[in-house]
Amino acid sequence: MHLLCFNLADKEYAVGIESVREVRRIKQVTPIPKALDFIEGVVSLRGRVVPIINLRKKLGLQSAKSASFNRVLITESNNHVLGIAVDSVLGVTAIDKANIEPPDEILKKCEYLTGVGKVAKRLILIIDIEKLLSGEEKSGILEVHKMIEIRKKA
Repeated sequence: MHLLCFNLADKEYAVGIESVREVRRIKQVTPIPKALDFIEGVVSLRGRVVPIINLRKKLGLQSAKSASFNRVLITESNNHVLGIAVDSVLGVTAIDKANIEPPDEILKKCEYLTGVGKVAKRLILIIDIEKLLSGEEKSGILEVHKMIEIRKKA
């Protein structure tokens, strides 16, 4: 299994490489009023409006010292392109499925977590992009898209 590994609050996470379109640096994000608290705003990427999710906020982690986003994973979830802000990208790692343990009883509450990978002395928390957002949160992102479309037409 090939995973794109990244740092977030000094911990190592990963997502399946197939769910990541590209990794970008984002300099400026346009805030959206009344958006969910973990949505930092939107950016224009090749003419397409892309919401940027602050993964630290989404996972309830301490905010970074810097408000700028070092790296943003451009992903696709349920036919919607999303940017996921992370601290840094470590690269692609191949992990044998035998070295991935399913979440234990405590971690099962984190529905977005599909397993914990072991590579040498590293533990990597593996996230499923499709399960990262709840149905209500996905609706909130759709509302962001609608607000942008209304502004474009006006």
